[in-house]
Amino acid sequence: MADPSSEVKVETNPEQQNPQSNQDSNHGPPKTFQNRGDRGGGRGAGRFGNRGGGRGGGGNRFQGGAPDKNMHMKQEGNFGGPRKRGPPGGPNGGGPNEGGERRDNRGNYNDKSPAEKFMDRMSSLSGPTFEIPPVNAAEKKFNGRNRLYIGNIGNEVTEDDINDLFKQFGETAEIFMNKEKNFAFIKLDYHSNAEKAKRDLDGHVLKSRNLKIRFAPNSASIKIKNLNPQVSNELLHYSFGVFGEIEKSLVCVDERGKPTGEGIIDYARKGSALAAIRKCQESCFFLTGSLRPCIVEAYDIVDDNDGFPDKNINKKNPEYLKEREVGPRFAVQGSFEHEYGTRWKQLHDLYSQKEQALQKELEMEKEKLEAQMEYAKYEHETELLREQLRAREMDRDRQKREWEMKERQAEEQRQRNEEQMRRQQEEMESRMMLKEEEMRRRQQENTLFMQAHNLDSMLDQEEQQYDQPNNYNSNSEMGGGVMVLIKTITGFVT
Repeated sequence: MADPSSEVKVETNPEQQNPQSNQDSNHGPPKTFQNRGDRGGGRGAGRFGNRGGGRGGGGNRFQGGAPDKNMHMKQEGNFGGPRKRGPPGGPNGGGPNEGGERRDNRGNYNDKSPAEKFMDRMSSLSGPTFEIPPVNAAEKKFNGRNRLYIGNIGNEVTEDDINDLFKQFGETAEIFMNKEKNFAFIKLDYHSNAEKAKRDLDGHVLKSRNLKIRFAPNSASIKIKNLNPQVSNELLHYSFGVFGEIEKSLVCVDERGKPTGEGIIDYARKGSALAAIRKCQESCFFLTGSLRPCIVEAYDIVDDNDGFPDKNINKKNPEYLKEREVGPRFAVQGSFEHEYGTRWKQLHDLYSQKEQALQKELEMEKEKLEAQMEYAKYEHETELLREQLRAREMDRDRQKREWEMKERQAEEQRQRNEEQMRRQQEEMESRMMLKEEEMRRRQQENTLFMQAHNLDSMLDQEEQQYDQPNNYNSNSEMGGGVMVLIKTITGFVT
């Protein structure tokens, strides 16, 4: 049995999710009610309590598990109120912490919003889809189609009674009871076990009440229309897997095995189905190169092969007595019955003719739209090619201008280099000429210096000989040589 906190959750939730839950339980299960129990264990003290409960415990989402040892704050009786936040990196790390920063379940920073994560998943789908891994066709345990509705239960029936009644057919999970409305829900492991339980327990007496067993409506299923003939089960599963976990996906085919352009997907959670419907309605979602968007709508699965047995009719109803007093028969030609029976048949024939005409008109409009789409696509691709050609021509002109500019710059640089080399050569020649003149001048100066030095030496010798009278003749000869040398130097200088 659930704890008191879970009972409060159970009693308040059905009226919020199912506005039509006030109807009698004998009229079938509520259509909009969904038991979104946690797969794999409790999630704490419920949706409005603190999420400190352990995820490994049994039970559904309305029944909390063991409290976390690291919990620094405790939620007590705060049903419907705001959820208290733990410290940064604590048990509430999955949501905003006290500082208003987003962290993941390990306390790390995570700045990506759900929209950004969805766009990341969508970007991973881009590219060819020639090789798609096969989809595991094995039935998943406790999927949405294995959920049964149990009507007309008594107030004294407990969850243990329901579990003991159904466990003979297989494993059970996610038992939900509403004693005020006298109905319950339960999930079985496989669909075959759920069918067997429905077939054997429908009308079973439990504590003086005849149970009414039906398959519960699965609001996590969607129907996809306007599919391209090249869309397969694998491509459908691969494309719509970005919205959430998929339990089953298939493309509908006719008696010849050709696709009818429709598909069905069963999600594990209702939020994934709602997200797929909203996204595909707000934008155009294409699965192939064809510009045929997917049309997505909610899908109510009718998984009931029992039909309407005679035991379900209220035999005390006056309408029942009035209609059943006459048995099956054929109308007599020209009679009153034949006339109005013919009118009914004509009305249905008119409906069939209009339906066929509308279907033909729809097919013609589809073919017309396909032709327009192909022509517009061809024109669009042609215009893109023109734009690419113009861009290439502009790029070619730009490259040509850049090449000419580089050529001019190279020519100017070459001319500057030649002019610089010519100037350097002229400067070098002028420097060499100056050096040669300087060397010639220095050689002349050295020659004159040596001659002057020799002259000075000869004059000194002449002075010394002049002082000696005996050597007059030799001095005269030497003096004559000196005069000759002086004349030679004078002539050289001049």
